[in-house]
Amino acid sequence: MGKLAEEHEIPNHILAIRKKSKIKNTYLDKILPQLDRDKRLRTGFNIHSTTSGRLSSSGKMNMQQIPRDNPIVKGCIRAKPGNKIVAMDLTTAEVYVAAVLAKDDALMNVFKEGGNFHSSIAKIVFGLPGTVDEVTEHYKTERQAAKAVTFGIMYGAGAKKISEQVTKDSGKYFSTTQAQEVIDDYFKQFHKLRTWIDHSSKFIRDNGFIYSHFGRKRRLPNVRSDNQGVASHEVRSGLNFLVQSVASDINLLGAVDAHAKIKECGQENNMKIFALVHDSILAEVKEDHVEEYSSIVKVAVQTDRGLSIPKCPVGCDFDIGEDYSFGKYEKKYPSILSEYEKKHGL
Repeated sequence: MGKLAEEHEIPNHILAIRKKSKIKNTYLDKILPQLDRDKRLRTGFNIHSTTSGRLSSSGKMNMQQIPRDNPIVKGCIRAKPGNKIVAMDLTTAEVYVAAVLAKDDALMNVFKEGGNFHSSIAKIVFGLPGTVDEVTEHYKTERQAAKAVTFGIMYGAGAKKISEQVTKDSGKYFSTTQAQEVIDDYFKQFHKLRTWIDHSSKFIRDNGFIYSHFGRKRRLPNVRSDNQGVASHEVRSGLNFLVQSVASDINLLGAVDAHAKIKECGQENNMKIFALVHDSILAEVKEDHVEEYSSIVKVAVQTDRGLSIPKCPVGCDFDIGEDYSFGKYEKKYPSILSEYEKKHGL
């Protein structure tokens, strides 16, 4: 259906209706009946129930599955008057973790130098002229290719997948031959990352399990499958676990430490962490305490837990707004928001 939508508007409309129906049935129809007496919706978080090592969410609403490409559900998660929703997101955390685990100085230097990460990678891999900002502006296809390879490596993507992703993101055809050349050039620049991937893959194949930096164990028995596709997928899952679980644990440990600091300062009524979603920490914060809260969270998340680039802690990005969509809901559904504000006297 997705390919048909590229050729005619009717399949595109069908896909849009499906998407909206799913959001309505999965989230909106279930939210109102499940609100607690204080008009809030609470969920549970589980630390041991995913193979990836990430937190999972269960109960009245699964926070980990809130749609990213439509702000209507996020827009329903609003701060009380006088408060703000504050979201802290780790910046390219999984690549940061991989760079440290691999002890790849070249990749760690990209983080140290700062600036636009994917443009910096593209400049190195393709040997592009000009500044990093000029790469961002003038070499969009190369930047998309570098970005696709960077994230693709974390998920074991091959040339075919990279080709499809770059073609989709850039709007220009990017062949599998080109993709393979980029992958090869990428590992010439970041060869220690290649060595780490190969070593970790061999350990998984030889042992059928792997341990994360923080001691989580991922059992991977299907590496012994006679089906090569199944066995290869199991190795990729193990590699993904090594970086994804660590990034999640950095976020989780940061949230735990931040909550302890908030409690120590007697600020529980002014700052409340209410959810962890992937690599984000979400909180409701009194407007005049946002700066103080942001500082507490940043210090907690950037604490060195034995997996940091010297003098370059993992990056933290902050979004602050009236609701969890941070203005996207208001932009897409202004009339609905206006009716809500009238009804509630806002």
